[in-house]
Amino acid sequence: MENSNLKNLVQKGQSNTLAFLEDLDLDQIAIILSSLLNHKGGNLIVGVTDSGKLKGISNQYSLNEIKSFLINSIVPESPIEIFEELINDNSFLIFKVWEGTRQPYIFNGNIYYRKGKFTDKADSQELSVLIHDRQKNELHWERQASLGFEWEDLDLKGLRSVMTDAKANNRSSYQGEDELEFLSHYGLFNNGSFSNACIVLFAKNPGQFLPQTRVRLTEYPSNKTGDSLVRDEVIEGNLFVIRERLEKFVSGMGTKSIFSHDEWKRHDFKYPVKALQEGIINALIHRDYSRFNSHLTISIYPGSFVIANSGNLPEEMKIADLRKNHRSFPANPDIAQIVFLLGYIDKLGRGTVKIIEECKASGLREPKWTNKSNEVVLTFYGPVANIGSKSDKTVNNTKDTYVINDAVDDAVNDAVDDAVNDAVNDAVKTRLKYTVKLIYTQDSVSLKDLVAHFDSSRATIQRDLLLLNAVNIITRIGSDKYREYALNDALKKQFDALKK
Repeated sequence: MENSNLKNLVQKGQSNTLAFLEDLDLDQIAIILSSLLNHKGGNLIVGVTDSGKLKGISNQYSLNEIKSFLINSIVPESPIEIFEELINDNSFLIFKVWEGTRQPYIFNGNIYYRKGKFTDKADSQELSVLIHDRQKNELHWERQASLGFEWEDLDLKGLRSVMTDAKANNRSSYQGEDELEFLSHYGLFNNGSFSNACIVLFAKNPGQFLPQTRVRLTEYPSNKTGDSLVRDEVIEGNLFVIRERLEKFVSGMGTKSIFSHDEWKRHDFKYPVKALQEGIINALIHRDYSRFNSHLTISIYPGSFVIANSGNLPEEMKIADLRKNHRSFPANPDIAQIVFLLGYIDKLGRGTVKIIEECKASGLREPKWTNKSNEVVLTFYGPVANIGSKSDKTVNNTKDTYVINDAVDDAVNDAVDDAVNDAVNDAVKTRLKYTVKLIYTQDSVSLKDLVAHFDSSRATIQRDLLLLNAVNIITRIGSDKYREYALNDALKKQFDALKK
C-alpha cells in the first residue's frame, strides 16, 4: 500500500470494513480486529483520528511483539497482515484481515462485532448468525473427515518443518512440539479424524486418497497442441512437495525464444520467476479440490505459460478486481492459513498485483485471467512480435528490457536493499529494483519512459527517482528540458564486472 493509497483510504472515512485508531493500544487493536473478523474483514489504520486526521504514532513499538500479542490473544487464530507506512516522517500501522472462517472470534472472553463505523459487543441475534455460519463452514469440503487416512500416512518430516518455520516467522500461536496438537489447533484433526485439507497439505501420498491433488505439467514445441510433446509429466505429492518441484522447474527454465516472421528475427526473453511462482502457489491454494475430476494443469508454449485450475472466482469478485488490491476470499481457508504461516502468501489480496508488476518490470505483456466453465486460467505472455528498436530511447513495455545474469540481478537487489533499508514498503522497493535494472540495461532513461513502462503516475515515479538519487544509486544527466537518469559510475563499473 503506497502513501497515496493510504490517504485515499482515509478519505473514505470509517465504515464496517475500515476503522481508525488514534493511539497504539494493543487491547483496542485486538477488539477492532476481532470485530472485523466476525463481520466482513477489512482494515484498521493506527495513527488516524476518528475525524480522519493523519496524526501518526508517537510511542515506540515492535512489530514482532504486536504480532505475537494478537496471535495469542484473538481466539481462534486467523491470518493478520501488518505493515508500516511513513507520511511526512509520521509512522502509521495498517492491519488487514479476511472475513473469518471460524467465527465467532473472541478477545478477552468477549465477542465483538463491527456495526457501521463502530465496534461493539455482539448481541444475541448477531451471535446466532455467527454460530450458524460456523456450522455451515464446518460442512465445507476442507473440514470433512477423510476415512481411511491414518497417522502412518502423514509426511511427518514435512509437518515438523512447517511447524518450525511457522514459529520462526512469528505467525503461529501454537508454540508446542506435538504434531497432533498442531493439526488440532488449526482444524486439520477433529474428533479422531484427519480432514481433507490435512491430506492436501501433509500426506505422504495424497493421490492415494485424493487423486485430484495431482498436477499435470506439459510443454509443447509449438502453439499447436497436436504436435509431439517436449514434456508431459504428472507431479504427485502434497502441496508443499508439488510447490517445491514446480518452483525448481520454473527457476531452471532460463531464456526462452520466439521468432518474429515480420522482422525475421529471434527474440529472447525470460518469464519473471517470482510471478510464475506466485501464480502457481495461488492456484494450489485456491483450486477446487472437492471434485475427483478437478484439475490443475500447467501448459508451456513457445510464447506463453498457462496455469489452469478447476474452480471459480468468488461471487463477490470480478476479473477486473484482480488488477488492483482487493479483498481476499480464499476458496480453501484452512489450506490458505497454513500457507500464510510460512510466508508464501505475504500481502493478503496483493498476489495478483505483484504478478502484474513483475511482468511489466520484465518488459512482458500484462498477464490475463479468464474464468469460464468452472475453470480459472492465468496466461503469461512472451514479448509480442513487432518490437520497436531501442534507437528511440523508449523503454518498450513489450521488450525484454533487463536480461541480466543472476550475479548482476543479486547485486542490484542488494544495492537497493542496503540503500533504502526499511524506508519504503515491499511494493515500492520492488519497483525501485526494477527501475535500477532498466536504467542499467538501457544506459539512461527519462521520466516519461518510466511512467509508461510501469503504468504509474508521474508523481509516483518522480518520488522513486528522487529517492534513488538521494541514496546515490542514480544520477541526473542532460538539461532540465531533456532530463534523463543514469546509474552512478561506481555502481555501473561494479555491475559491469559481474557480467564477465
